[in-house]
Amino acid sequence: MKDLFRRGLPAVTHTGPGYDLTPLPQRGDVVEQWLKTQRDAAADYPEAYQVADGLLDLYRLHADTGTPLTEHVCEGRAIGDCECFEAPEKKV
Repeated sequence: MKDLFRRGLPAVTHTGPGYDLTPLPQRGDVVEQWLKTQRDAAADYPEAYQVADGLLDLYRLHADTGTPLTEHVCEGRAIGDCECFEAPEKKV
């Protein structure tokens, strides 16, 4: 029983060797600060500034929604705003 508890606890709590929790983006973290620095450094280059600002906005959206960077985060609010919001076609 003791061995079962020792092996089962990490599985339930998602800890232990082999469990790698990817950190979620957060407001004010080093990545956001770096993106802000890059955006500000590109102030004399409008295209580069817009790209960096867009990346910063997307990073902040991931941070605000708690979505990992490897996953899609949707700004859509109604069907048609984003492909992920589209209802699957019904098969007749």
